[in-house]
Amino acid sequence: MSIDMLYSYRGFYFIPGALNVVEQCHWIKESLTSFPQPPNRTNHSAFYGALPDLFNAAHKKKHLVEVRTSVADVVSSGSFDASSNTDTHLWGFFEDAVVERSAYSCKSIAASFLMRKLRWSTLGLQFDWSKRNYDTSLPYNEIPKYLCQLARRMADPAMPTGEEFCPEAAIVNYFGSGDMLGGHLDDMEKDWSKPIVSISLGCKAIFLLGGRSREDMPTAMFLRSGDIVLMAGQARECFHGVPRIFTDNENAEITSLTSQLSHQEDLCFMEYIRTSRININIRQVY
Repeated sequence: MSIDMLYSYRGFYFIPGALNVVEQCHWIKESLTSFPQPPNRTNHSAFYGALPDLFNAAHKKKHLVEVRTSVADVVSSGSFDASSNTDTHLWGFFEDAVVERSAYSCKSIAASFLMRKLRWSTLGLQFDWSKRNYDTSLPYNEIPKYLCQLARRMADPAMPTGEEFCPEAAIVNYFGSGDMLGGHLDDMEKDWSKPIVSISLGCKAIFLLGGRSREDMPTAMFLRSGDIVLMAGQARECFHGVPRIFTDNENAEITSLTSQLSHQEDLCFMEYIRTSRININIRQVY
């Protein structure tokens, strides 16, 4: 991406069309299948523990069932996809037929419902939303090498002279129809001179960049699939948010994506992204 395609506003850089459609599809698939995988945490972790292969379970129309029995009994039934917890209390994904005849299920939730309620997952150093800091004691999966390389390359124009961006954590946000992200600051990292690299995937969104006060009038812009935004320096002190995503056919602007995902093996990804937006934001914590 040439430097003349970058637009700067108080440490804010906009790189339109930074990712081609093949790259976009790759990161959509990773965001739905790999990134939420334990030990990475999601917004579901506090309630259900680890939920391996959630997207696959949703595609296969499985249900998450609360089981009160011994793990040995459930596993011996041959119907349990390991999910979490202890010998007397755990959750697991089951086929519909197993749920209907189960003698030990207490609660049942469709995996497809949980997939649509997925709001965030964390890569690298894990962010503790309750304490609003990074918990270095938590296990995690490393940020994929290629994503680190992409973030370093894109972050370069916003980096202090002579320094290289060091990706240490990433938060993946999932937006469905009607979802929004209120005005906020990303202020938990040690050095605000280092940029946040923010990748947009899926349906078009409105992005608002305000000032240091919530009372400042924001600047509005569209973010489309494949666009990348950098926020560094003074821009890190500015409130920003996403008040709307466009999920209708006329305004979502994802025709190239849906065409690329039209093969039989990719239809589950196309069905999801038709009404969704994914944002991957990569950070240097220290």
